[in-house]
Amino acid sequence: MQQLVELESAYAQAQLLSRLEISDSQRQQILNLASNIPAVWHSPTTTASERKEMLRLLVKQVALTPVDRPTRQTQVKILWHTGATSELFTPRPSIQQKLGTPVEVIQAIRELAVGRTDTEIARELNCQGFLSPKGRAFTESSVAWIRLKYKIDKPGSDPKFAHDVGIRTDGCYSTSALAAKLGVGIHTIHYWREQGIIPAEA
Repeated sequence: MQQLVELESAYAQAQLLSRLEISDSQRQQILNLASNIPAVWHSPTTTASERKEMLRLLVKQVALTPVDRPTRQTQVKILWHTGATSELFTPRPSIQQKLGTPVEVIQAIRELAVGRTDTEIARELNCQGFLSPKGRAFTESSVAWIRLKYKIDKPGSDPKFAHDVGIRTDGCYSTSALAAKLGVGIHTIHYWREQGIIPAEA
């Protein structure tokens, strides 16, 4: 029994020693900081590791639940360390949206298309730090495909390559004329045709 009392006493003393003693001014600073968390979070002096630590101190658990009706969303439930809970819904992008070309890339290609080859455009996109939807560097073929999909011509290059020869009265292009129009090689047109990217007549 005596040993139990001694153990309980030692445990109580350890708890007292482990408590952080702070002054009234320090306590007020902590309260002010806690009431202004958004400002601290967005402060330029707050590092990424400090933000992660803030999340660990505030958030106890997060549950994500996919919801498909009435719209494709993700339900986010947050359990805070205080015991309070929050719930919100955020749109869940489709596979097509995930793999879609960002608007910034499309606009950059439109601006770079004048007077440049697809190889030069791809090189410039890579230099600017752009990546494809799959996280890869841009190539001549990927740039040409984006131009085809979003109808981006190369005005500065077309006069050099394109001719009216091979364009039928119904608006259809021969392989060589389409290659000239898009500023790509004939082999690229054949590949796109085999992949079903562009329609072709027998």
